[in-house]
Amino acid sequence: MRQARLTMLAGAALLLQWAGAGAASASASSLSTTSSTTATTPTTTPTRTVYVASKAPTTGAAAATGLVRNYAYQGCYLEIAGTNGTAPGARSLQGDTTDEVLPGDMTVAKCLAYCGGGGSGTAYAYAGLEFSRECWCGQALSSLATKEAEAQCNLPCDGDDSTLCGGDLRLTLYMLTSPATRPEIALSAMAAVAGLAAAVQLL
Repeated sequence: MRQARLTMLAGAALLLQWAGAGAASASASSLSTTSSTTATTPTTTPTRTVYVASKAPTTGAAAATGLVRNYAYQGCYLEIAGTNGTAPGARSLQGDTTDEVLPGDMTVAKCLAYCGGGGSGTAYAYAGLEFSRECWCGQALSSLATKEAEAQCNLPCDGDDSTLCGGDLRLTLYMLTSPATRPEIALSAMAAVAGLAAAVQLL
C-alpha cells in the first residue's frame, strides 16, 4: 500500500513538473509574440516650408488686365522664394524692393498705388501680388521667375473677390509703363531738362 502511494506521488510530481515547463514555454512564446508585434522602426519625415493662403483657389475671379495706375498686366509668374537652387531670401522681384501685407483688405489697386509711390515713396518698375494679401514691389525681375499658366494664379484678393491676387508661390505681375513715372525714363527726362537749362544760361 505504501509503495503504491509513493508511486502515485512520484507520478503527480512528474505531472506538475511537465505542467510547469509547458506554462513557462507558453509564457516565453507570448512574450516573444508581444515583443515582435510592438517593435517599431524609427522613421524620419522630411520637412518643408508650408505657405498658407488667406482664401481658397477660385475660378470666378479674373486678373485686372487693363492699365491700372500706369501699370500694365504681364501675366502669372513664379515666385522663386524657397524654390530649389535659390539663395536664402531671394525673391522674384529684386533690386530696391519693398512690400506691404494687408490681410483682409488687399486689392490690385491698393498694391499698385503703393508700388507706384503712393505709400512706398518710390515708383517701382514692377509690382506683384500673391497669397491673396501680399504686395511686392521691385525695380527688377529675376531671370529665374518664369511665366506660368494663368490658371496657377487662382487666389482672389482679400479685399476684392472679383480679382486675382496671385497664387501659391505665384505672382500676378504688373509693370510700370507710364513714361512720366517709370524710374529710368523719369531720370533721363530730368537730365535732359538740366542740360537744356545749362545751355540757355550759356546763350
